[in-house]
Amino acid sequence: LHTLRLSALPFFRSLLVSDPPINGDMPLRAPRIRFGVVPGPESGTGSSGLWEGTSSPDSGDETAEDEATGDEEIAGEVLAPSFRISELASANRPVKWIPPDASIQQAYTTMALKKYSQLVVASSGSPRRQNIKGIVSYQSMAKALLSDAPEKVRDCLDNSVQIVASDADLKDVVPMLGERDVVLVVGLDHRLQGIVTSWDLAEEFAQLVDPFKRIGEIEERLRTLVRRRLNAEQIANFLSDHSSVEGEHQAQPEDLTIGELQRVLEYPQHWDLLGLTAIDRVTFIKALDMIRGFRNRLMHFKDPLSPEETLRLTNFCDLVREIPL
Repeated sequence: LHTLRLSALPFFRSLLVSDPPINGDMPLRAPRIRFGVVPGPESGTGSSGLWEGTSSPDSGDETAEDEATGDEEIAGEVLAPSFRISELASANRPVKWIPPDASIQQAYTTMALKKYSQLVVASSGSPRRQNIKGIVSYQSMAKALLSDAPEKVRDCLDNSVQIVASDADLKDVVPMLGERDVVLVVGLDHRLQGIVTSWDLAEEFAQLVDPFKRIGEIEERLRTLVRRRLNAEQIANFLSDHSSVEGEHQAQPEDLTIGELQRVLEYPQHWDLLGLTAIDRVTFIKALDMIRGFRNRLMHFKDPLSPEETLRLTNFCDLVREIPL
């Protein structure tokens, strides 16, 4: 996290945090950057400039260290991992729209051809939030037909659809999908940028199930292999001696993370004890490191695996299954 304090005015003392940190080494086509603003510690003294460091120039080392630690804790709370609605693919796709004066036949035919369950009703494409009239769906058409003979889309308009910002937390949106089955997503410019249905949500998460299961099977099989072929105390001592984090490792073989498994398996003496004579150690460890990267991506729901990556995961899982336990 990169932390800056805004203190140009006495009443505006806040921390602006960015993830990833902004610096001069960033590429021109940098990845998406998130910003957060949190209150800074209260202070009765003024500021000498717009941007102020996390400690004053004349403060002691101990004070500066304590204050920096506090800023990191606050920034960590602001940027705690969460899943935003905008991270769903369907929340960033062009939305099919229809004007309110279009005929019901046009709306029905469009939905049937596109396999849509609803259309956004607006006067133009990419409308601003206040210009979104609502949606028209098979359900709203049927409801209108029960009481009248609607001719235009406006006659069977559903204007109760929920509209959410692209940075809305998914846990807050799921109940809306359970109640209304669809939400509209608007970006920071308040323009429509996507439409999410309960089916979209189920489909995207279903794509994660199989990779999660395969990675879990790989981890469990390798833990079982290590537990049966190596000594638990030997593993703990090895990890304690080959870890960047100080302290004794007390984890049992069944508790090893995929990163710890990788370090244990790539050690030549351990590899010999495992008896995997038919498998090349270097190639296997390289593939396991790739699987570790897949796991980290999936755990943060950042980027689904491509078909080629899914195939690599499947092939590695098949190889691990062939290892006798």
